[in-house]
Amino acid sequence: MSTRHASEITEGARRRRGGIVAVCAAALLSLVVIVSTMPTAGAEEPGAGVQSPAETSTTTIPPATEPTVVAPPAAPPALSPVELWAKFVELYRSTLPPAPAGSGAGRRIVYSIGQQRVWLIGNGDVVEFSYLVSGRAGLPALGSYRIFSKSRFASSGSVRMQYMMRFAHGRRLAIGFHSIPVRGNGTMLQTVDQLGTFRSHGCVRQRIDQAELAWDWAPVGTPVVVVR
Repeated sequence: MSTRHASEITEGARRRRGGIVAVCAAALLSLVVIVSTMPTAGAEEPGAGVQSPAETSTTTIPPATEPTVVAPPAAPPALSPVELWAKFVELYRSTLPPAPAGSGAGRRIVYSIGQQRVWLIGNGDVVEFSYLVSGRAGLPALGSYRIFSKSRFASSGSVRMQYMMRFAHGRRLAIGFHSIPVRGNGTMLQTVDQLGTFRSHGCVRQRIDQAELAWDWAPVGTPVVVVR
């Protein structure tokens, strides 16, 4: 190969290498430009996430309020012993059965033979006390009477009774209100649970505390009304 021909080959190769280098350089420069204009990872657009003063939202927290305290109801005024007793009496009387119709008026004792029950009726026809008793069917006769005598203790044969209040007359003995009779050995002629049934020979038997109550409540002369 001649020297001239070899020089031409070398020059052509140099030119080709220069073109390749230029193309590569241009490509590399374009890549650098593209990369430089791309947003970095995690970056936001300019102004992203930043609110202008007009866009800033605010949350108004209401002022703390004191809890409402509800005062307990005022306690009722304390009642005196007299007022408490009056309340008790009113409640007790509201539980009592009414007196039989046609049993008179005014302060009196009402005795129902059919119901075997006594009512102590005060002024104003107020039923003050009522309880079961034991008498005898058909005695005494229906009608109006008065207590004509009282004895703290009484007897009939071998039996004893207390708080006798006589108001009517039988064939041989007076008829009255008194406690359940007690035999000489201390046993009663009937039990308290048997009150309300016919048990006596003519008088009206009462529990001893109720006999004492009636004794204190009714003086001699108190009207007694016997109804069916």
